[in-house]
Amino acid sequence: MVDLGDVAPLSPLTIILAACVASAWALTRGWRGRPRWPFYRPVALLLSWALATSLARGALQHWILNPARATIGEEVPYTGMARTAYLAEVAIRLSWPFAILAATLVVFRRRRPWWLVAAWAVAAGGLCWSYPEVRREPQWHIEAAVASVCWLWSARTVWCWYSSDDGAPVAAHTAMMLVLAAQLSVLALVLWSGNPVEHWTGARVTHGVMYAGVLAFQLRKLLGPS
Repeated sequence: MVDLGDVAPLSPLTIILAACVASAWALTRGWRGRPRWPFYRPVALLLSWALATSLARGALQHWILNPARATIGEEVPYTGMARTAYLAEVAIRLSWPFAILAATLVVFRRRRPWWLVAAWAVAAGGLCWSYPEVRREPQWHIEAAVASVCWLWSARTVWCWYSSDDGAPVAAHTAMMLVLAAQLSVLALVLWSGNPVEHWTGARVTHGVMYAGVLAFQLRKLLGPS
């Protein structure tokens, strides 16, 4: 789950993600005469979604949610426009584990799992409908469970592909493994911690390092020999 915490929309993580997106599409489309990598498109789309949702969530938090929270305090549920913005932020946040699972299935199984859109809509709709009765710790636990199921399914998909020896590995496989490692760092340091707010600073650093690894991998492929 990519998150910006309580910072402005433009942050070091956003810049790293933007560089990841640019280099991923350069690999996909072919850059300066390099061969096109159409098989890398799912990774480029996933990273693009990460960037778009991070900017959207950062904007909602910076301009609506944080000012509202400072006004009403920590224990009072959001109301009015702030509530609408918060529910939108919840839905956007919950889309990330489903997006990772979808990209994993496309890259490793060559499937188009459109049904995951419906699964995300049901999960997000349920959390939004249950607010404010379900929020804070109960909501964190539900999000952790959903993200964990998506990650475990993705990891099983990778293992089945590895065990079956279904074709030679390509760059998209490596990139997705790096993304899954980044997601695991968030699950371990934030969602499974019991208090995402308290542990998010350390997870942001780890997350940034992981995506810097994705960027380094892509740049090496992009600038290295064809």
